[in-house]
Amino acid sequence: MSNETLSDLRLYVSNCFNHRGYCISDGHTLDDSAYMRLSKLMLEEYDLTHNDVDEVVGDIEQMVAKYIKEYSPNFDDDE
Repeated sequence: MSNETLSDLRLYVSNCFNHRGYCISDGHTLDDSAYMRLSKLMLEEYDLTHNDVDEVVGDIEQMVAKYIKEYSPNFDDDE
């Protein structure tokens, strides 16, 4: 059984969400993270605020961490 807490999982999810990779097209140019893309969408296209973005991201991180904790076999109490 894993000893990771919900807080640990949320941090791991946050790290995934903020990760920046390289564009597939050239392999050298940094691509935007999911957080940057979501921010641009919410701020520029829908006139929402940075607080709105932060709230949505927090909800996503919490939801994914909770899902992992509840459904991953790594957290099965039978071990």
